[in-house]
Amino acid sequence: MRYEKQRRVVITGLGAIAPNGLGSDAFWRATVNGTSGITALDDHTNWGDEQAIRVAGSIPNFAVENYLERKLAHRTDRVTHFALAAVQEALSDAQLDLTQEQPQRVGAVIANTMGGMNYVLKQLQALYTRGPRAMSAYTAIAWLHVSTVGHTAIHYGLQGYCKTPLNDTVGGLDALGMAARAIKRGAADILITGGCESFLHPFILQVLKRQGQYVTGVQPDAYRPFDRRAAGLIVAEGAGVCILEELEHARQRGAPIYAELGGYAQTNDAHGLTVPGANGKRYAQAMRQAMSEAEITREQVAYVSLDGRAVPDSDRGEAQALQLAFGEEAASLPVSVPRTTIGHSYAAAGVLDSIIAIQALKHHMVPPTINCEATDPEYKVNLVRQAQQAFAADHEHRPNAVLIGGRAVGGANVVLAIKEFV
Repeated sequence: MRYEKQRRVVITGLGAIAPNGLGSDAFWRATVNGTSGITALDDHTNWGDEQAIRVAGSIPNFAVENYLERKLAHRTDRVTHFALAAVQEALSDAQLDLTQEQPQRVGAVIANTMGGMNYVLKQLQALYTRGPRAMSAYTAIAWLHVSTVGHTAIHYGLQGYCKTPLNDTVGGLDALGMAARAIKRGAADILITGGCESFLHPFILQVLKRQGQYVTGVQPDAYRPFDRRAAGLIVAEGAGVCILEELEHARQRGAPIYAELGGYAQTNDAHGLTVPGANGKRYAQAMRQAMSEAEITREQVAYVSLDGRAVPDSDRGEAQALQLAFGEEAASLPVSVPRTTIGHSYAAAGVLDSIIAIQALKHHMVPPTINCEATDPEYKVNLVRQAQQAFAADHEHRPNAVLIGGRAVGGANVVLAIKEFV
């Protein structure tokens, strides 16, 4: 199918499973109010090690039976449970009945970084303590990164474009960007798009601890990007899903439209398998490319949602990128790291940031960055610490777009431009 004119992509449904709120509305309210979902982990995750990862954005009150039938829940990992719950909400929010759609024109792009680690590690424990007969036959499927997209396709009868992006902490942003481009070029009309993660297992936490970029100890408020006391990331689990849809298709079925996904860009620092560094040149390039594709100016950007790794060199790189992309205006441009309320959920993080950005445009608010009472003036960033009005709703030249940025181990810089639908 060929299209002479590039198609526009809109967001018609949202779904979120986050440490500070189940459901996109609850997640938005908690985030804009600065309500943290970061809590202490169970003692079994650290074995008495005072320097272990002991706090995280976990979801202890998630009842899988409210979303999945018992048989499917037992055959799948917690990460798939989160994703399918978010998919369910997003489809309902979009008022989308997939039985009325052409299955070949509907697909799913859902990112994941760690795979079904809880499931496979539990089965390995069964293998070594009770023998091979104690292992589930579904182990071979449940741990795969593609398992979630596969189960989504089976459950909803999707026969179209399906992908599982894997790109460290920015896979969710890639999922949204890849899906948008697939719709623009005519490969699909509707794509269930998002990211999911669940890796708060003692083994994984011990591995992460040794990388030296994560908060250790017992402080739940220790995730402090651009702060003098920055000590690294706090990790999290969760899922976010957006329904992306071709504009005319959405109009024809009378769908609610939240916003338009206008731009997507990815560059690479090519500096090896290390945390993002202090050089923000390629990141700035991604910001400019995303704005150019979305056809928005600097003045239209209400705020920039940053990666906020809370590692000094990484924070310097983000600050430099802002200065290179926005020039003198960078010092006054509102920036925020709303994920300080939940922690960094890897492949889910960029999608949850995007859901916050979409809600921020709807409510004309800039979400806060919490915990940062001692911001470091070295960075010269206008970090929003209390939720604030982004603009007057009736102002003719008001900002109407948000940039969502992410950086990954390996050098990837990914930026989305989401704007109000007009």
